[in-house]
Amino acid sequence: MSVIILAGGNAECMRLGEDYVPKLMIPIGGKPLLEHHIEWLKAAGQDSIRLCLGVNADAVRSHFSDGSAWGVRLQYLVYQNRIGNAGMVKSLGAASLPDDTLVLLGDVWARFDLAKMFEFHRSHAGLATLALRKPVKDDGAQTVVMGPSRRVVSFPDYPSDDPEAMAAVPVWIIRRALLHHVPDEGPCSFLKDVFPAAVRAGHELYGFPVAGEALDIGTPERLDQLSRRYAKSLAA
Repeated sequence: MSVIILAGGNAECMRLGEDYVPKLMIPIGGKPLLEHHIEWLKAAGQDSIRLCLGVNADAVRSHFSDGSAWGVRLQYLVYQNRIGNAGMVKSLGAASLPDDTLVLLGDVWARFDLAKMFEFHRSHAGLATLALRKPVKDDGAQTVVMGPSRRVVSFPDYPSDDPEAMAAVPVWIIRRALLHHVPDEGPCSFLKDVFPAAVRAGHELYGFPVAGEALDIGTPERLDQLSRRYAKSLAA
């Protein structure tokens, strides 16, 4: 299993006060978001991480260097062009990836049992396993509908009236063969383009409903909510 964190999209920074800060460097409880990611991944036995970054990569690299101070190995890949999250992963070259790769977006806050997700993925033959959670009103998350055995059957437009629909968490385990569904040129998104195309083509994708925190913190409001909750958890 390899790990890729994607943080080079159109909104890779967030305005905090008078400054624009790379999302991976946003402080939560006095530590950058990436440090929290590293701790979560290490707890699941993952210590080799590729970071796909954009024009603000230097701020991340100067702080974390090779990752050895945190007990991990970090590899940096910098993208100047907007090719989408699926395009970033494909650009690494299928030959450089193992059969299974954990992919997460940099501005997610996830605290669920990754080991159980790994186990579920290995026990199924799907091209991908998608972390899912209960939908929250007005959060804009991509909706996903599962059929029997948690096989993904559709990606309805948001908001969905389907009572069985769940919200996608930007944490996925993909098999290398999925990259055949990523075009060679142009921006391409896993959730909007690749996963729906694979399902339409008859391939198996599976959903993994998570128990635990799985939040998009890509806005100042959501970040503030998380920071308050995190501070309360430390004080408890």
